Amino acid sequence: MKILYITSVPPSPRHSGTGIRLFNVLRALTALGQVTLVSLVSEEEKELLGECRSLTDRVVTVDREGELERLYPSAGPTTVWMDLWNAINTLEPIGMKNRNGSELAGVVKLFEGQGFDLMWITKSWVAGLLPFLDWRKVVVDLDDLEHRVKWRTLKLSSWYPTIIFDYANIWKQRMFERRLCKRAASVLVCSEDDRQILAHNNVRVLPNCVDVSEGTLDGVRGNPYRLLYVGNFKYAPNVDATLFFCKSILPHIRRVEPRAHVYIVGRAPPKEISALHTGVDVIVTGTVPDVTPYFNESGVVIVPLRVGGGTRVKILEAFAHRKAVVSTRIGAEGLQVEDGIHLYLADKPADFASRCVKLMGDSPARRALGEAGRRLVETHYNQSIFQQTIWEIVSDVTGSECSQRNGARIGQGL
Repeated sequence: MKILYITSVPPSPRHSGTGIRLFNVLRALTALGQVTLVSLVSEEEKELLGECRSLTDRVVTVDREGELERLYPSAGPTTVWMDLWNAINTLEPIGMKNRNGSELAGVVKLFEGQGFDLMWITKSWVAGLLPFLDWRKVVVDLDDLEHRVKWRTLKLSSWYPTIIFDYANIWKQRMFERRLCKRAASVLVCSEDDRQILAHNNVRVLPNCVDVSEGTLDGVRGNPYRLLYVGNFKYAPNVDATLFFCKSILPHIRRVEPRAHVYIVGRAPPKEISALHTGVDVIVTGTVPDVTPYFNESGVVIVPLRVGGGTRVKILEAFAHRKAVVSTRIGAEGLQVEDGIHLYLADKPADFASRCVKLMGDSPARRALGEAGRRLVETHYNQSIFQQTIWEIVSDVTGSECSQRNGARIGQGL
């Protein structure tokens, strides 16, 4: 079987939660046949493709930073009338309308005639740049629903005169995602919640997974007063979560337990995150070669997300390491978890802080949560289940019966 795999970021466990999912997909696909990987990467991310080259020798890169410069050229100040015109002159999301996918499309067209049995594409906007595809062979993997992330971001924003245009664009993004469901052979999401939102019969759930072989044997080892947050800071919700925790939650914790401190671990922290670093109560590490030591040395893993979509790999990683987790409900959504059994849930700053303080002083509670979380990933979010689900999806899409399921043909766009 010949498979074309197109990713929005490098498939790499060292990149992000999305990178972990994409790498696990690549590993499952390479077990089925010859995979050609086309990945959008920045210059600094190219070294992350080393793991991919060990799985497939056909790796092609597209400069994502150069591409994004063309996709989002600086337009300068806009007026209300300009925003109004942009909102009403197309049914496409503004981000899609402004994108120039010529470089990516040109690379993909180079492979025409090579007889791919399947094209597996990540992110709705990546698929939207390639309207010439034979949609009967296309699987689109949505690790989150962009319209849902944008909606939650706007709900946290203060009112401004043109906010109605942004809400209109969110509606367009949702409609775009639904049109994609009607075109592609299959659309994948991380959770049953997301499947019900898209509400189309070709949407399937492909839950995230983690490598359970890397987990620690004893989750209560480590500093009980050390909190840990892990995230790629090119993803805006991680920035918001970190600022929310450090400004609104950590002061509550420190008033009760002055030994408490938090490690902020992840790629590309912006200035506002780096400025939080004190070396005492807040330690910002930036990019690290391996997050495992930070999990092992922490007492509690925090997930104070207020914005997001899909499911959080960072929680599954914490479970694999038998670590106690305190999360917001948005942070834990889509996962089969119960408050007080697998983790603690809290949304208000004082409640979140109280849960963290309790776990710092309660080793049996940390152990119980860690063991329950570990059992959950072993039974529901392990790699064997993930791989088996992918093989079933591929079998469905490439089977003779499923090849007739969609009416979309080559050249039919979204």
